[in-house]
Amino acid sequence: MVAKVCPKCNSSDIDSDGSRGEAVCTNCGHVLEECAIVSEVSFAENSGGQSSVVGQFVPENGISSFRCGPGYGGFGNNSRELTLANGKRLIQQIAQVMHLGNDHIDVAHRFFQQAVQRNFIQGRKTHNVVAVCLYITCRFRKTSHMLIDFAENLQTDVYELGSVFLKFCKLLVIKLDPIDPSLYIHRFAGSLEFGDKANA
Repeated sequence: MVAKVCPKCNSSDIDSDGSRGEAVCTNCGHVLEECAIVSEVSFAENSGGQSSVVGQFVPENGISSFRCGPGYGGFGNNSRELTLANGKRLIQQIAQVMHLGNDHIDVAHRFFQQAVQRNFIQGRKTHNVVAVCLYITCRFRKTSHMLIDFAENLQTDVYELGSVFLKFCKLLVIKLDPIDPSLYIHRFAGSLEFGDKANA
């Protein structure tokens, strides 16, 4: 709230600019407020013609995720950051068990970031969303991993996982190519213990 009277000259001629968050005494030039938090939403247009919101979100309790001073290393751990960190940890754990590389982890984490950003994880088990992110990555990379592999690994229902997969693909408008059956030949030939005949 802007003070009605200047503390320096006691003038009530205060020029307030809500868009910039400034209040200046027009009599003596004293700055009463500078870079104040405003509740107005403003937009800026970049050189490409795209609009974006100007400013930073401050939660209702007034505690920002940015911290300065001794004992703080920049940004604090708010809920979204914790969710992303937990998601990355789960992705790494599942990827290790499924023998997936770092490139799979990075791509799956980007999918998980989209899930968090679009509130797709709300009301869903995080490990199911993480598994779907990894499975989509496997489909793009054309590996022989199947959705049932992730379901068995997580000991979860494959139909529940399939439902999450379909909804996530629909949300992000992901168009996946049909599965090439030749991806599974070596895998299942190895399971049937054909030995050297498996490569024939």
